[in-house]
Amino acid sequence: MLSIFDERFPMFYTVIFIVMTFVLGAVIGSFLNVVIIRTPRHEPISGTHNRSHCMSCGHTLSPLDLVPIFSYIFLGGKCRYCKAHISPRYWIVELTAALAFTLSVCTLGLSISLVIAFVLAAALIVASGIDIDRMEIPYGCSIVIAGLGVIATIISVFTGDMPWYDHLIGAAAIAVPFALLAMFGAMGGGDVQLMAAAGLLLGWKNIIPAAAIGIVLGAIGGSLELLTVPKGTKKLAKEKSLEIAEKWYEMQKENDVYVLTDKTEALYGSIFKGKSDIAPDCIDPKCWNGTPDIAKLNEMLNAELSEVSKFGISLVLTNEKVTKVTCKRQVVFGPYLSVGIFAAYLFGSTIVSWYMGLL
Repeated sequence: MLSIFDERFPMFYTVIFIVMTFVLGAVIGSFLNVVIIRTPRHEPISGTHNRSHCMSCGHTLSPLDLVPIFSYIFLGGKCRYCKAHISPRYWIVELTAALAFTLSVCTLGLSISLVIAFVLAAALIVASGIDIDRMEIPYGCSIVIAGLGVIATIISVFTGDMPWYDHLIGAAAIAVPFALLAMFGAMGGGDVQLMAAAGLLLGWKNIIPAAAIGIVLGAIGGSLELLTVPKGTKKLAKEKSLEIAEKWYEMQKENDVYVLTDKTEALYGSIFKGKSDIAPDCIDPKCWNGTPDIAKLNEMLNAELSEVSKFGISLVLTNEKVTKVTCKRQVVFGPYLSVGIFAAYLFGSTIVSWYMGLL
């Protein structure tokens, strides 16, 4: 590693390195905004027919509208053409990427680890953005981080910085407890995959502070989210869901579709931004006479719960009726885990040494 603060470097060069890295991060952050928006929609990331445009009026944006961070400031947070409000999320992502890149070069210097840090930061930002928007972490982000883990494992064979098997232990050691948390609804499957990939990259020692930071931040952020939920929202969601589920089940019975006697069925999913996603594959065919119309159930929930967001929902049905409806507020953990992973990549050894010193 060659530190940019090395005495052999004039201070002027150090400043240039930092400024160039900040600009590079901001530019990459602008691209990551496109990835965050288009990936869940299965839209092409680039191409002559997919140039950046205003999400309100559709007008193609000029280069002056796309200067990272500064365009938002100069335009006053509004579209130049239709004056529609622009989400501050754009400049927040750009600034986050710029700061992550700058912190990386200041910490790691010019090294292979720096390149890995840049790719890791980009993958974590995309994972966090999509998780916030969709409550899901795309497989692609976890695969990229796992790929970095494979590279780090191979490098460790030659450098000896860490035994190569520590990377494999890290993946397994974090995947098991997070999978157990997911089984009890405390985490999502995407969180498990993200942490397993991070465990392969960081190794078992550094994945511990990564998980600790992510869980603590998640607990704090989740508590703040719960405090901001309008009073009565949970009760409203539960009552409305029960009412809708009962109407839907009666409709199914009219079509001779019902839960068999002495059987109990549980349907589950989530309501995010007013959209229900109870999946057809959660049906147990052995419990039913006929096939229930889950698409109709989602349609009815969507129509009545347009103001409800980030709620997990489960319905318990018997042959006679809907016996129970549960609505539980869900917390997005991806961004908090991402902070922990990136902090551990840059400062994991320092954090572990500090903690061991306390003991």
